[in-house]
Amino acid sequence: MSGLVVPFPAARRRSLVWSIGRRALELGGDTGERHIGRSLELQAAVMRRKGIAPELVARDLSALDAAVRNLMWAASPQPRERR
Repeated sequence: MSGLVVPFPAARRRSLVWSIGRRALELGGDTGERHIGRSLELQAAVMRRKGIAPELVARDLSALDAAVRNLMWAASPQPRERR
């Protein structure tokens, strides 16, 4: 008997999103981008090892990437409007 394994959405794992985003901001630039990419690759490998369907892995990684970048954008200093 086999069944469909549906993962808990990684983008909703706040500590994971915060950890990846915080470290990427600390590293900055290309190194931060590589950190995000490597973190997403690691999450994908874990999901595949657990038997999660490839289309679910792709969807979940896309959502995780968006959540991390949203956090980074929100944490970045925004320019003030001049009057």
